[in-house]
Amino acid sequence: MSYQKISLNGVWEIAPGEKKPRDLPRSVPVPALVDAAEPELSWEKYDYFWYRTVFSLPDQVQFEKVYLQLEQVQYGTEIWLNNHKIGGDIPCYTSQEFDLTPFINSAGENELLVRVGAKHTLPEHAAAGQDFEKIAWIPGIWGDVWLHLYGTGRVEWTRIIPDLAEGKIRLHSEIENFSEKEQLFAVQYRVREKKNDRIATTCPPFNLQVPARSTAALDSEIALPDFTPWSPENPFLYVLEVSLVHREQVCHQRELTFGMRRFEVRGRHFYLNGKRRRLLGGNIPFHRLLNDPRRGALPWDMEWVKKAFIDIPREHNMCFFRFHLGRAYNRWYDLADEYGILLQDEWMFWTSTGTAEQIEKEFRAWLKEHGHHPSIIIWDPLNESEDSCITKEIVPRLKAEIDPTRPWEMVDFGEDHPYIYSLGPVLNGEKFGYSRSIFDLQNSSTPVMVNEYNWWWLDSAGNPTPLTQIVMERWLGRNPAKEMLLTHQAFLISELTELWRRLDIDGIMPFVYLSCDGGMTANWFSGKLAELKPKPVLAALKNAFSPLGVSIELWDRHFLAGEQRAINIYLFNDTGSEQTVRVQVEFLPGEALPIIEEIFSLEDGEHRVLPLKLAFPPKPGNYTLRAGILNKQGAEIARSEKPVFVFAPVEWSLVGKLPSLVLLDNDPSQEIQRFLEKSGVAPRSLAEGIENARLVLINGSAIAGLDSAAVRRLTHFVENGGVVIVQEPESGAASEARFPLLKDLDLVVQPRRDEERGGYDSYVFPENPSHFLWNGIEPEHLRMFNGGLGGEIVSRHNVRPTAPYNAPARCHLSLRVPAVMEIPRGKGWVVISRIQVRGRLLPAGLQSSERPEASFPELYRRRYDPAAEQYFRNLLAHYAEQGAYQREIRQKISPSSPYIAHLQSSSGEIHDPGNGSLEIHWGGRIQKPQWIRMDLGKRIQLHQLIVAGDVVFPRSVEIHTSDDNRRWNLFRRISASESQILKIPLQNLSAQYLRVDCLENGGKGGYSIWKIKIE
Repeated sequence: MSYQKISLNGVWEIAPGEKKPRDLPRSVPVPALVDAAEPELSWEKYDYFWYRTVFSLPDQVQFEKVYLQLEQVQYGTEIWLNNHKIGGDIPCYTSQEFDLTPFINSAGENELLVRVGAKHTLPEHAAAGQDFEKIAWIPGIWGDVWLHLYGTGRVEWTRIIPDLAEGKIRLHSEIENFSEKEQLFAVQYRVREKKNDRIATTCPPFNLQVPARSTAALDSEIALPDFTPWSPENPFLYVLEVSLVHREQVCHQRELTFGMRRFEVRGRHFYLNGKRRRLLGGNIPFHRLLNDPRRGALPWDMEWVKKAFIDIPREHNMCFFRFHLGRAYNRWYDLADEYGILLQDEWMFWTSTGTAEQIEKEFRAWLKEHGHHPSIIIWDPLNESEDSCITKEIVPRLKAEIDPTRPWEMVDFGEDHPYIYSLGPVLNGEKFGYSRSIFDLQNSSTPVMVNEYNWWWLDSAGNPTPLTQIVMERWLGRNPAKEMLLTHQAFLISELTELWRRLDIDGIMPFVYLSCDGGMTANWFSGKLAELKPKPVLAALKNAFSPLGVSIELWDRHFLAGEQRAINIYLFNDTGSEQTVRVQVEFLPGEALPIIEEIFSLEDGEHRVLPLKLAFPPKPGNYTLRAGILNKQGAEIARSEKPVFVFAPVEWSLVGKLPSLVLLDNDPSQEIQRFLEKSGVAPRSLAEGIENARLVLINGSAIAGLDSAAVRRLTHFVENGGVVIVQEPESGAASEARFPLLKDLDLVVQPRRDEERGGYDSYVFPENPSHFLWNGIEPEHLRMFNGGLGGEIVSRHNVRPTAPYNAPARCHLSLRVPAVMEIPRGKGWVVISRIQVRGRLLPAGLQSSERPEASFPELYRRRYDPAAEQYFRNLLAHYAEQGAYQREIRQKISPSSPYIAHLQSSSGEIHDPGNGSLEIHWGGRIQKPQWIRMDLGKRIQLHQLIVAGDVVFPRSVEIHTSDDNRRWNLFRRISASESQILKIPLQNLSAQYLRVDCLENGGKGGYSIWKIKIE
């Protein structure tokens, strides 16, 4: 006989239910998922689904074995053939195989019934994995289905290891003997070129004696002279034909496509075919894509797949993808081989599931089935989680026994997910979430892969996803237009991708190219999924990924007219050959000739730094600094653009506007002192008296030195019309502190450790741009100051007065953090300014005192900033003459409104409650009991407390009160409602301190409270 392989793909019948159905009234395509059934099936209501098809074998076929192969099916199967139960299995991403031989009907029809389960029906030892952002786990037969008609034996597995140095391939085949007797098999190898079927090499057959019902291994080498290496630029493929012959009959024949390529980690970098390779691309969470309600049959439509996976990425300079959290449909890998897309293949483990034995079993099948694909260059076992059994035990065994050729992420190198400039700060000199600092990335001893960044996801209509919603206001202010959202997404990806290229990162993969439109991260396409209309972010990425690329290294935003500045322009050549380009640098709009227009020759792989002495425009205004690379015909290949705001030097002084000024300052650099003297103001000390002063400026840590006598003097001073400005009271604070300021006003300073929710802020938004604080300052000028890592403006602290305030500027998530706080007191003011002017007031510039200078290259030092200077002058100049404005603010922050002066929780998290009605988000830890404690600033009457949560809502809540934050009295204990919202009448309870204890939750972990509202 000759081996035959028969496809069972097509339209099957389907029915849901626990028991084997008599009728299957719906149809479903295979491969697909159960939600593709027609008529429509409410699949969420069922635990099991029954697939049925009927097939016949070819006439007069001869065979020893008939195997059914389900390439990919989830979640768990049971198989019946002709009403006989065959068995079942649980792999979801690798093949399931079943021996149909005992019950096959070779002369007529065969009824095949496959029961598929919902994910929760899998046993505990299953390695199906987790994805915490996946909308639904839809079951179904989502891979190809085959019948294999074998003779006496089969080639169970063949491993191909290309040896480029010797011009040969090393083969390892495992031959299975189905017979009850020992058999002699001949194994024949032949290699042909896939493109034209030309025979590349042949060799004599190898004989192998295989014991009865056993498997034996055959190791051999085949010369492949004059081979063509496989690469993204030239994805040259070969086909290995493996024929198993017994008594001149072909028992089995396999064809394995492979490429002559070698990918390796060598020191700090990746190498492909002996040459350093930078990996530029993106991420495809394939199983989230399967959740997209618009996807239909698209993931199995190879014409659409080619456009989505090959054509559009190639058009946008992308040649590398991570299949994130689960393998793709197998035919995607075939396309990647054919068209030269490099892949990092990641298992569905965002935290592992299942037993070590099952994980290793499925991992072995994964590598054996797909190790021949040249497109797969990296195996990836886990996402953002750890499992030492996998990384220290299973993977080393697999590297030794199955695939010694490919590196593993988390074992041979790590990947970083730097969600800066969106979720977190603009830049970060410390570890942030799942990423090292940018300095650690620069100094890494292994290849660096930035595998996720750009936390800015918009759905197909341009609306923010839930994960973007929480950060949107932080970067664009309130109610941004949809066009702003799309523009900002493109801006972010340009800024960060250029940064990673300047740092010479080995792998750069923003998140996320193709995913579920209705999910947390959406994708980079607008409109109908079938049409694949790219969003602007893809055009921006095309430019930033240009093999011939350019980038301006400039994080500062504010400059003086005519200022001279040294900057760097970076040129990249990743084309594979030497290139000659014309570089043009100019200001737009501009009337003069370009700053530079010069021709450069760049070697292959060269990343050149071009130092440039730059003269900024002589006329104040808003500009764009633009650098472009042009070809010989003058057409632009790539560009880099940076916003530039040019200011006229400030010539006026504060003389006459502030007749007297008292300064409290512990800064050794005396920056404020020198700034005031430069401005014509001679500040006095507190000891010299404040009776005739109009303004007291307390800078930085000087607030900690106020004694009770100073507090009394300041209280009297403010009540009689004086202004006290506290500038950056958190400066240098490493632990929580409470500072008395006035008789009935303290400041509480809390350093934050939650970088994702409380990292420093580089963007500040004025509530009213016409406020006197912003004279000469446009809203755009409050988005990054000069110098400092990421141009930070507000530090990573919580600063909160014990009295209500008005915030003329805000920042952070949902703009919950006040950047400036105004508190009317008597006839005067207390103003707390968190906008950081340190190191930015004097043209000479001063290094930030927050971190050692040795940790910061010149690029990240703080330096003079005209916008910061203008703000500080406005801050000092105007509050003394604001009687009408003070009355307006006093009315706005009526003391009868509830106010949380200080908030603590058992979890240790920092919260940002606002004024009036208060909302916080609190995710409790496991320890019990758990509590939230509030200082209301003073005794106040309370009418109602609202506590709302989610599925791990407490079953009961206790409310306690206190007058001194030490001795607590139980006010009331309440049982939670089914709605997970408690509305608790407080019956005009009078209290300054309120504590909410959460008791008896139904979950394994801590509680999750989403809102606490006081009325």
